[in-house]
Amino acid sequence: MGLGAAVRRRLGPLESPAAEAYRSIFIDLRRFADRLAARRSAERILEIGCGDGSTADQLCRAFPNAEYVGIDVAPDPGRRCGVSPERTSFSAITSSDLRRTGPQPFSLVVLVDVLHHIPDDADRRTVLADAVAMTEPGGTLVIKEWSGHRSLGYGLAYAADRYVSGDRDVRFTTEAELMALFEDALPGWTVAWRDVVRPWANNIVLALERR
Repeated sequence: MGLGAAVRRRLGPLESPAAEAYRSIFIDLRRFADRLAARRSAERILEIGCGDGSTADQLCRAFPNAEYVGIDVAPDPGRRCGVSPERTSFSAITSSDLRRTGPQPFSLVVLVDVLHHIPDDADRRTVLADAVAMTEPGGTLVIKEWSGHRSLGYGLAYAADRYVSGDRDVRFTTEAELMALFEDALPGWTVAWRDVVRPWANNIVLALERR
């Protein structure tokens, strides 16, 4: 168990505000969701690697008419999400498990800080292939990742994932390496737009769409 999980268990009712304050050091999720909503509409949203549901809260707020599905391999995904269960569903399954169920395609598929927790390139390709397979024609796949260029933000993010979260296999990549991965794993897809989310220039957002 990582240090962060051990601390959270002891916070009780203070867990949510403490978690939000901690996360805000690294990314402004509200701004991230608002900038997505300014770019496109969405009727169905899939988040792969949804974690505790913090991004789900912001996506559902920014896309008030969208249905949201969140999956994660960790237990109890979405446990901190405050959105009505009528609009959201969470499952502790892999992207391949969900893909095998043949879900209705999604107009927006999102991965927020997921790929750097998948150390093996083959596994990364599998997740990306699952993501685009579940994206509807005309839909968008959005990847938010920490760029591996050296900076204070990079150092803080690596320390948080390695020592607070306890992920010994965390592996950040440069933006050029991400682009090469997309070109190899997602033929027929291209980066339609790029963005950066405060407070760090390492917070890059790459939106992919079919050519």
